[in-house]
Amino acid sequence: MIRFIAGNLPVLDRKGEEWDHMFTTAFQFGCEALVALGQAEETGRGARPLPHPRLPGILPRWDDICVTVLSLAHQCGLLSYRLPDGCESPEASAWWDPHAVAVLPQPNIKTEHWLGPAWAAPQVLPVLRALGLIESGQWTATAETVLWREEPPEWRLDIAADPRFRHALDRTVNDMPADIRHELARLVTITEADVTEGLIRRKAHQEGLRAEHGVSRVICLPLTRDSVRQGLICLRIHDLDWLFFSNWRWSDGWLFPLERKRAMEIWRDSLAIRMRRAVVAQLHPDRPEFAV
Repeated sequence: MIRFIAGNLPVLDRKGEEWDHMFTTAFQFGCEALVALGQAEETGRGARPLPHPRLPGILPRWDDICVTVLSLAHQCGLLSYRLPDGCESPEASAWWDPHAVAVLPQPNIKTEHWLGPAWAAPQVLPVLRALGLIESGQWTATAETVLWREEPPEWRLDIAADPRFRHALDRTVNDMPADIRHELARLVTITEADVTEGLIRRKAHQEGLRAEHGVSRVICLPLTRDSVRQGLICLRIHDLDWLFFSNWRWSDGWLFPLERKRAMEIWRDSLAIRMRRAVVAQLHPDRPEFAV
């Protein structure tokens, strides 16, 4: 698994002495995983192999490593999620060069546990088997909620309608630590003072740009309290998502401090985002703008 991650990350130069994540999500996950697995040290643009790599005493979470492998394989074209009929979605097939690929390979991972079909390259299959995500050519039961975090659009999963999601929602709300509950309440509350402060900050930023580049070269939209409020809502939703990315996982609910250290920074986690929306809608039904 370590070899697979290291072998599919772009390198910074021909010597291959550093991995370059290129500010691409899957490659960022891969670099982070190598650091968490004691194989590399972080750099400004990725990671650098350690001269004496060694697995740490506390390993990163299995489910986070699974998401990393799936994301990296998909990014590199080594994993293709398919429609129920085995074909690629129009969006995915648009990336293929019809002259380079004569025949689209058929799915070699079968539909199982409400998960759709997929094709994985030969070098990916043993990694997925080792992680426990596939067995006998089909998805395993443990793969289901891992892939909920990826939520391939080809499968049109209706996660929120699953009874298990409702049960997990109840547990997430009822077992929410006091500090998380306080932070969540703070984030969904935008006061007039917040708007005033944001308006002052935005105006200062615009004036700085104009002073640096010239008034004629910097075109700024008119600032209003409503536009500032909308901007604050977007920023707060981002922070709410990170509250779940950093502190919550499906299998464990809210993480204890030790588990938080093992958690990787997996953003764009579709399952965590869905749970954030449901939690906000239940605890703060008068703030629907934060449940989108």
